[in-house]
Amino acid sequence: MERSISLYIHIPFCFSKCTYCDFYSVPCGGGIPDTYIEAVLHESAYRAEINNIDSWRTIYVGGGTPSLLTEPQIYRLFSGLADIVGKKLSCETTIECNPCDIAEKKLVAFENAGVTRLSCGIQSFCGNVLRTVRRRSSPDDIRLALTCIKKYWHGQFSADIISALPGETKSSFTAGLDSLLAYRPDHVSLYSLTVEKSTPLGENIFSKKIPYDFDWADELWISGRNYLSSHGYEQYEVSNFCRDGKKCLHNLVYWSQENYIGCGASATGTIYGGRKILTVRETNTRNIAEYIDFWQRNKKKITKIPEETEYITPETAEFEFFMMGLRTSAGICRETYEEKFGITFSEKIKHLFCDWEKTGRCIKYEKNTRHFYALTGKGILFLNEFLESLL
Repeated sequence: MERSISLYIHIPFCFSKCTYCDFYSVPCGGGIPDTYIEAVLHESAYRAEINNIDSWRTIYVGGGTPSLLTEPQIYRLFSGLADIVGKKLSCETTIECNPCDIAEKKLVAFENAGVTRLSCGIQSFCGNVLRTVRRRSSPDDIRLALTCIKKYWHGQFSADIISALPGETKSSFTAGLDSLLAYRPDHVSLYSLTVEKSTPLGENIFSKKIPYDFDWADELWISGRNYLSSHGYEQYEVSNFCRDGKKCLHNLVYWSQENYIGCGASATGTIYGGRKILTVRETNTRNIAEYIDFWQRNKKKITKIPEETEYITPETAEFEFFMMGLRTSAGICRETYEEKFGITFSEKIKHLFCDWEKTGRCIKYEKNTRHFYALTGKGILFLNEFLESLL
């Protein structure tokens, strides 16, 4: 029987670092080293072998800025991943891109290499906003990239937007969404700005050097959600919207607590257990030199991998089941919960769903004789409150 798994690959290199970003990446003015691509392929082959994998269910290449890969590196990476499973790539193979890197030649390379889905980090159409957070792209760069994608890209196209970046106004934000939808993306990820204290932007906001109204930021995100919904985009997860049913299958793996492999420096993978088996979550070293050196030296006999291993208890996995599943419009399935954890809903959980249903923040429904619980558009705004009530 075919055994497939989803694969995340981290490309931890950026031309420059945005002030709000807390993902692991390093500057790469000299380009991405070929040795890193080879290390990723060695690790992918190893993890496919030990997990008895013979096909990739989905592939997602994120970063960092994966679009900094050269055309030869693009072909090497994706042909190498196909060779590992002895067949073509998955039906959904995504790569993240910066607008400045979009050009006809690169789009052709992506398509010929087997990429089926492009995820482009737009973030804002406002020039002063982009400069404030040190984005590499300008509004002109963004429009040129979107025009190029519309003309030359034949796969699915997703765009990222962040609401309430410093300097954004209600009018500039709405105008930006209007500009984006003119290019008819299949999918939009609308993120509310997460202000992390460890980032330069976070330091400036929490020290009051940059004024920021968190309540207004929430209101702006809600206005963006409503705007997308009114223009035919289904909100199928808290931050994700699509038209014509074109959901991101890879992200659905995360939200459904399904197994995935993470390859590359700082990448994380998770193999889920159950009621009596611990879930195993492995995160690779952030030290790129150490990562490359290990996989160069250990091509056949694998010794101690430079990674951190976290063993997650069934109780924590149960909480994550609700935390991830209730982010989606489909919600969580009672029978799936019972199958995963070998127990039924507690009285506390039953009462909580019942109380939220009475206030219009939750719905119950049946599908194929299975029972589902989902937060409504109103309820999903209070997801954290629901989760806190579970503790």
